[in-house]
Amino acid sequence: MPQFTITEPGERLDLFVAAHSPQWSRSQIKRAIDDMQILVNQIPCTKAGQKLRVGDCVSWDIPEAVDIDHPQPETGIDFKVLYEDPHLIIIDKPAGLVVHPGAGHLSGTLVNGILSLYPEIAEIGESARPGIVHRIDAETSGLLLIARSQASYEKLVQMFSVHDIHRQYWAICHAPKLPDYGRFDTPYGRHPTQRVKYSSRFEAEKRAITDYRVAARNEQGFALVTCKLQTGRTHQVRVHLSDHHAPILGDPLYAPPQIAHTKIIQRLALHAQKLVFEHPVTREHCEFESPFPDDFRCAIQKLHLDANVPQPASNP
Repeated sequence: MPQFTITEPGERLDLFVAAHSPQWSRSQIKRAIDDMQILVNQIPCTKAGQKLRVGDCVSWDIPEAVDIDHPQPETGIDFKVLYEDPHLIIIDKPAGLVVHPGAGHLSGTLVNGILSLYPEIAEIGESARPGIVHRIDAETSGLLLIARSQASYEKLVQMFSVHDIHRQYWAICHAPKLPDYGRFDTPYGRHPTQRVKYSSRFEAEKRAITDYRVAARNEQGFALVTCKLQTGRTHQVRVHLSDHHAPILGDPLYAPPQIAHTKIIQRLALHAQKLVFEHPVTREHCEFESPFPDDFRCAIQKLHLDANVPQPASNP
């Protein structure tokens, strides 16, 4: 891991890293900073323009052998294609699969697998994230929409920006005080002191809106909650539920330790279950559902939250 002690003050962090790593592109460095892989005094820094001071220790670890700006096709990556046409693909992503390469995940991602099946997608959208018009967290299971043509990509990006694509999630939470239904309409941005996290409790330029409904509860305060996104912020469901005293089981970032390290499920208990949208080219109505994965369904049963809960249907 390269490590440097600053002797001259005032240089920007991104320019300092670029000067000492000419083999890396600026976009790689920016992504590494965004992904908190660049440390200043052993603390992740997310501000590319941060001015360095004399005595600061800057370190990073970006392996040189892989160009994450141009991901390569890889076989053997586990995901299910639910639907495809010349313009788009619907993926059912398993929990644990990272969507696209980045610092810390240079290969073995969904994008690498997609390129092995649909090599033409390499030319669609951003070269580092070909075909990607939205993302879900690595530990979240469920539906992902991929653009297969440039016309589709441009239209889908625009549709997401104006919230014309409807997404529904299911989460298993510890939510003894959460009302049966409601709307979270809050400011939204990075946490002011814990930069790896997001928060809805501080003033911010952006807003986030989530509609929710409690589908089932038990006497121990656990609940099965369904959420419909009206906006698409990073970690939005996780943050909104946690900030309203309903942390998701298995969430290491936003849940207290006893909820984060539960034995009920061995990953984040969040599933992207439904996508509804107008086809970006044909304008046909499109609606896709992903059934609960086995571990998610098992957790619901362990907590006795499965009575009278409508099960998401498999697609034909």
